[in-house]
Amino acid sequence: MNRHLRAFTLVTCLLIAVEASAQSPAASQPSPLLGTWEAITRSAGGLGATIAFGSDNTLRYTLGAMVDMKYRRSRDSLYIVDPEGPVSPFRIAFVGDTMVMTNEGKAQRETRVTPAVTGADPVIGTWTYAHYTGVAAFEEYTAAGDFRLRVPIRTLQGTWASVGDSAMLHLPGPGGGDRGVHFAIVADTLILSFDGKSTRYLKVGTSGR
Repeated sequence: MNRHLRAFTLVTCLLIAVEASAQSPAASQPSPLLGTWEAITRSAGGLGATIAFGSDNTLRYTLGAMVDMKYRRSRDSLYIVDPEGPVSPFRIAFVGDTMVMTNEGKAQRETRVTPAVTGADPVIGTWTYAHYTGVAAFEEYTAAGDFRLRVPIRTLQGTWASVGDSAMLHLPGPGGGDRGVHFAIVADTLILSFDGKSTRYLKVGTSGR
């Protein structure tokens, strides 16, 4: 069986599976793909992809800037630990679900996305604000001192279906299309293989990103 015929067969089987699942009210075993996954390998400029597989077979693919660093707190000061050099601290204050971060005379207001944790540092959680590029950016601060910045650039929404270790990803619009992939999941790592190439993703929590 040649490559094109194999691809056609995979697409046909997956489309049949989607139709069958839509017509059957019986609950099936949840797919291990369910959830949100972030690319482990990113471009030199810090660009990476986030893929979210919904339980209703909806699919969301987001390409954007992904920055992972550390932070530390000292009273009302917050320090982002940048391996490329020191960053001047932010002075932070909290007003309800709003965090005001001031640096070099400029104030930035961020809105809480995830609920505050009773008794924990109020900075912990996910926050959003209007990025200068015109999109909503997200910052996450964890109790372990991790800082994650996500700035979406482009998001495509579509559908997905899986059979065994194969899946069909359907993303309409420019830059999208139908793509038949093979996948494997090892612990919290998803390996998607397509056209002889593999990409690794790490499972993350649903915190608004």
